[in-house]
Amino acid sequence: MSITDQLFAIEQIKQVKSKYAYSADRGNWEDFASVFAPDAVFDESDFPTPLQPFSKEPVSSEILDYFKESGSRVEWPLVGRDAIYAEHVGVAADHVMVHHNFDPYIVLTSDTTATARFRFESQHWFPAGRPVKYMHNVGAYHETYVRLEDGNWYIQTFRLERQRVEAV
Repeated sequence: MSITDQLFAIEQIKQVKSKYAYSADRGNWEDFASVFAPDAVFDESDFPTPLQPFSKEPVSSEILDYFKESGSRVEWPLVGRDAIYAEHVGVAADHVMVHHNFDPYIVLTSDTTATARFRFESQHWFPAGRPVKYMHNVGAYHETYVRLEDGNWYIQTFRLERQRVEAV
C-alpha cells in the first residue's frame, strides 16, 4: 500500500469515527449502527464510580443506583450490528448527547485492517424525571477496523475506556 493509500485509509477511518459521534448526538441510530461491521463486538461495560463534578467526592446513592441498574440490564459485549442498533434505538429522544473525539492514533495492520485509539469527551443531559440530570465522561475508545468487500471501513471491535465520569 502506497503512502498516499495509507493516508487515505487513515482519513477514511477518521470519517467513520466522525459519523459515529455525529449520529449518536443526533439520535440517528440507523446511521450510528451503519458504521459497525455486521459481526462487530461492542463493549461499554467499563464504568468507574461516578464523581461529583470538579471533585473526588462520589455521587449520591440515588445516582449511583441509577447507573448500576442501567448498566446491569445490558449483557456486554453486544455482538453484531443489529444488536448494537437494538440497544441504542431505545435511547430517549430528549437525552441530549455531545461527543468530541480527538487525538486519533491509527495503525494500519494490513490493507484491510487497522487498530485505533481515539480520546474522547462526552456530555449527556438526561430527560426530566431521572435522578441524573447531567453526565460528563472522558476517556478513550479502543477499536479495530476492517475494510469489507464494498471498499468501506467499519468498526470491528469497540471498547470504551472511561477515565472519569462526573454526574449530578
